[in-house]
Amino acid sequence: MKTEIREMKIEDISTIMILEKELFSTAWEEEMFIEEIHNQYAYVLELKNKIIGYICGWKLLDEFNITNIAIAAKFQRNGFGKALVQFLMSKLLDEKCFLFFLEVRKSNLAANKLYEMMGFRIIGSRKNYYHSPQEDALILGLNLKII
Repeated sequence: MKTEIREMKIEDISTIMILEKELFSTAWEEEMFIEEIHNQYAYVLELKNKIIGYICGWKLLDEFNITNIAIAAKFQRNGFGKALVQFLMSKLLDEKCFLFFLEVRKSNLAANKLYEMMGFRIIGSRKNYYHSPQEDALILGLNLKII
């Protein structure tokens, strides 16, 4: 399937909000995505000109924190999430950014398996980080400088 990854735009937010509310019990607000766009690390994944996923994050020196990643439910487990993460990592490696972090629900086995396959390791946890339902977050990290 031919996909395109491009920078997120303000006009994408209405579509992104639909996905966000479908996928997450505690959805981000529109303003949060606007802030991510202004921070320059927000991308959408399109399939046949339709947004099916997105990824956002913050860069600080040689570290990057993935703040949000999502793939529409009917397209999950097809490699699209991996493609988004790899795209972002490739872009950031060109900028000499080697350390990557993210939080994920402890119960999100599919996401945890994907991140583990990509080389992320558990480096900590955050007690009761998520709400609706309340759950711990696993903090995952990946250091591409030592691989």
